[in-house]
Amino acid sequence: MGVDPDPWWRARFTSVRTDTAAYDAAGVARARAELGSGLGFTEPFVLPPLLTEMLSAGVIWCSRTAADRHTEFGWCGHEMADIARGYEIADYMPAAVPLAFDGGGGLYLLDARAGHNDGRQPVVWSHAGSLGWDPDDHRPVAPDFETLVRDESLT
Repeated sequence: MGVDPDPWWRARFTSVRTDTAAYDAAGVARARAELGSGLGFTEPFVLPPLLTEMLSAGVIWCSRTAADRHTEFGWCGHEMADIARGYEIADYMPAAVPLAFDGGGGLYLLDARAGHNDGRQPVVWSHAGSLGWDPDDHRPVAPDFETLVRDESLT
């Protein structure tokens, strides 16, 4: 099995940066275990399958321009748990998992408040300086990660 020369994300994003050396499988496993424990799951946190696919291919950043909107995703990858600690996400947005930085001071996060550990959590956005579940502090973006990366009208 070789590397797909034209992966799906090339068609969904205007620009994609990869760094195969940046993918740290052991680091992702540690982050998943720490996040799962922090969220009260008995097993590691399940990442969305398409995110796992992108990270394992070394995708570290994507952007797209649709209509008049430019959107960036700087994937947190194996640093998810460190970012969650550093931004004190458990204090400000309990059950949120950092997914990507937006290049403008905000974060895309997975909303694990429903307690499901199936990789299909809703995606929300919040500014890093005002993290919170109050309606003024976050906005729903997509019903799940797959929709976030495939539907250009959402971001």
